Amino acid sequence: MTGRDLEGGFDAGGGITKLRVLNEIRRREAVARVDISTATGLSRGTVTAVTADLISEGLVIELEASEEAAAPSQRGRPRVLLALNPDALRVVGVKVAPDTIAVSITNFVGDVVARHDTSVQVKLREPEEVARLVQEGVDHALATAGLTLAQTAGIGIGVPGFIDHATGLCRWSPVFGEPDIPFGQMMAKRLGRPVLLDNDANLVALAEQWFGPRRAESDFLVVTVEHGVGMGLVLDHRLYRGALRVASEFGHTKIQQGGALCRCGQRGCIEAYVAEYALVREAGAFMPACDISDPQATRLALDALAALAEARDPVALEIYRRAGTILGIGLANLINILNPPLIVLSGRAMRTSHLFWDAIMAALKANAVGGERDLPRIEIHPWGDDVWARGAAALVLDRLYQLPQNGS
Repeated sequence: MTGRDLEGGFDAGGGITKLRVLNEIRRREAVARVDISTATGLSRGTVTAVTADLISEGLVIELEASEEAAAPSQRGRPRVLLALNPDALRVVGVKVAPDTIAVSITNFVGDVVARHDTSVQVKLREPEEVARLVQEGVDHALATAGLTLAQTAGIGIGVPGFIDHATGLCRWSPVFGEPDIPFGQMMAKRLGRPVLLDNDANLVALAEQWFGPRRAESDFLVVTVEHGVGMGLVLDHRLYRGALRVASEFGHTKIQQGGALCRCGQRGCIEAYVAEYALVREAGAFMPACDISDPQATRLALDALAALAEARDPVALEIYRRAGTILGIGLANLINILNPPLIVLSGRAMRTSHLFWDAIMAALKANAVGGERDLPRIEIHPWGDDVWARGAAALVLDRLYQLPQNGS
């Protein structure tokens, strides 16, 4: 592994040119030098020199020669493909959820090589206690991977809520009982290393951008549905955070004035009708009472609700239909405002997307300008906890790359 980290950054002796080449290799997964030259506009000589440096630094490897991409004029002459070296770096990724602290160690291409999960009701703990549990989880994951913290490139942490990425401040989060928690600083002090903190939905967008099947997409948005409803927005290859660095809070846009109570304390938020706790709360009239402040109890109740819907219980099906309609209207609003080419739906709730998919699409077609004809591509990626780890790794790598704002 290399010694690059958040304090030192990449040894970009070739400046932006080296980073442009490295980023093109990342986006293409495996690419020939001549294709890098074509995509970046750099001369073949420059690309050859830069890739030689990247190989010597251990960031890039040559794959076995392939005849599939041979140019017509060079038929039979295989071209060597370049790819990122998975073993170049290790990154620590953490997800702080209402009922779990998940720590993963990932490599340079986002594969999880070690993990440690701690089941805990985070909201019942003081922030310093949560920080201690995160530190213990990091120690356990590093021990499993046979690493020390000094051998990693950095630590990325995802937390739900209004997160100021630049300062590491949790302005508000459902996992903490009070506002303005400087969680990023708390973790950096405990770990003795720089820590990057961001909204958990932003991490999913970064995971899609760096490691997903659409990594070459320049513009797309990700909507996550599980304990809450979040969104990450990528514009021109860069994650958009807004003027106050807390942009894309789709779950807290209002769908009904004075409507259902949301965890944020306001009423009528999309999340208050679509998130897991919202579904369980609505099912309370015909299911055993559930304390929706208890995330584990909420999950069990949600499993029971899904089982009823699978058995074609009309009340359960109607709950999912209404949630799908609200989500579809919200997505239509996003389409009307942003006109994205791609929307990715992710999060734990997407594992049961078939229960409300028809309602989502009906609402989209009825409310998006242009109707069905002009809808963007909509894909479902019901990834598990590994997506958050990949996103945390991408958060660190994104900082390490130090790319220009246009991503070129």
